[in-house]
Amino acid sequence: MAEVTLPKKLAAEFIGTAALVICGPGTAAATFVVAKSTGVAFSMAQLGIISFAFMMVIIAMVYTIGHISGCHINPAVTLALAAAKKAPWSDVPGYLVAQFLGGTAGAFAIWGILGQPGVDAGLGVLSYTPGNTGHAFFAELIGTFLLVLVVFGTATDSRATPGWYGLAIPSVVFAVITVVGPVTGAALNPARYIGPMIARASLGGGKGLLWEQVPTYFIATFAAGLLAAAVYAFLGAVKPAPVAHHAGAERVSVPS
Repeated sequence: MAEVTLPKKLAAEFIGTAALVICGPGTAAATFVVAKSTGVAFSMAQLGIISFAFMMVIIAMVYTIGHISGCHINPAVTLALAAAKKAPWSDVPGYLVAQFLGGTAGAFAIWGILGQPGVDAGLGVLSYTPGNTGHAFFAELIGTFLLVLVVFGTATDSRATPGWYGLAIPSVVFAVITVVGPVTGAALNPARYIGPMIARASLGGGKGLLWEQVPTYFIATFAAGLLAAAVYAFLGAVKPAPVAHHAGAERVSVPS
């Protein structure tokens, strides 16, 4: 089978990340649009629907572009895979650019679908309560760590049960969002986080955006990916099998 070219991989990452933002943050924005018109208070039911939307779009993208680009669709995943030598460092700059552009394009697509009500609803922009930086950082760190750990354990290790990564990875995203969501919105992904902020600011909805929180989200998610790579390098390490030595074995000399 011919190897997929880098431009096609980057195009797949762009499309996959855009789809993630359209269907994930897009569902969050649509939920707030509906809530505003109906007066329904936001509850765990709405959070569950948003989490489910993330889960389903990730399943779809894994099986659509996984065989093309690996379906990272997350800069933290790409960096972690490269650090663990599971992906070439030469691909990292292109992957990150494609993912950040895809996340931004996906946020603009939410506006294209929902219009001004979508902008007013936030386009899926995330933030945490000012003064709660410590809990927010820890929430994003743990949530992203669990996501990347599952990526390593199911998608990069040949000993894993074949075929289940496409369900295991989205499932942990669903589970993590339900607990981290109330604290930070559960970014777990720098491209998913910054894309809606850029789009909302560009569309005139930038008032009140908490740009000072960007370092918290970025440092926590990138650090979590690297931490997960290191932890799985320890957990997944295999001790080499001992080499058998047989008495009387013929000694082979290599001519100099």
